[in-house]
Amino acid sequence: MKEAKFVVVAGGGRVGAHLANTLIDQGKDVVLIEKNQKTCEKLAEELNALVINGDSTDKNILEDAKVGSADVFAAVTGNDSDNIVSCQIVKTHYKVPMVLARIEDINRAKMMHGMGIDLIVSPAHVASMVFENAIALPGTTSVLISSTITRAVEVEISEKSEVKDRKISELSIPSGCVIAVIYRKGKLIVPHGDTVLKAEDIAALIGEEKSLRKLVERMRGE
Repeated sequence: MKEAKFVVVAGGGRVGAHLANTLIDQGKDVVLIEKNQKTCEKLAEELNALVINGDSTDKNILEDAKVGSADVFAAVTGNDSDNIVSCQIVKTHYKVPMVLARIEDINRAKMMHGMGIDLIVSPAHVASMVFENAIALPGTTSVLISSTITRAVEVEISEKSEVKDRKISELSIPSGCVIAVIYRKGKLIVPHGDTVLKAEDIAALIGEEKSLRKLVERMRGE
């Protein structure tokens, strides 16, 4: 899994501005596209990034943003249609490896799965999940809103993965992360050293980013 170094963000509202600022703090190269000229002027003063005034569904604007060289394109405007269209242009025409879309309409977000966008996020759905967790497990904090460096991800084990058909005890798991649980054919398995990983298992991993990236690469067979 290649570490993203250059990210194009479409949308300079609260979500886009916060995302851009966070990525910049992490040392990433960011270009932000925003339709509203006043918002652009404000962000240009606040962010250490190139801010372009324009429509992210316009190929000329995307080319000004050098989207063809981007590792990630994130469409986070407040307009679902614009986010979907720009993501599809970027994925099909510019072949950006990872394309992310913010879609407010939960039903529309469900319909878009499998349509070429790598990750679709509905803020309303995410917020609902965080509140559900807080109600179900009082006194805990969702990793989604934690201020620690902890990351929690799920990854499907590929047929070509080197970890397939091997016991967890036989793997050299990077320090700084663990396999927390395995989801196999509708059942949750709490893993131990003798647990054998199978293709199509979904492994829930928790730990720090660099270690997780290494383990995800091996599980996906990259």
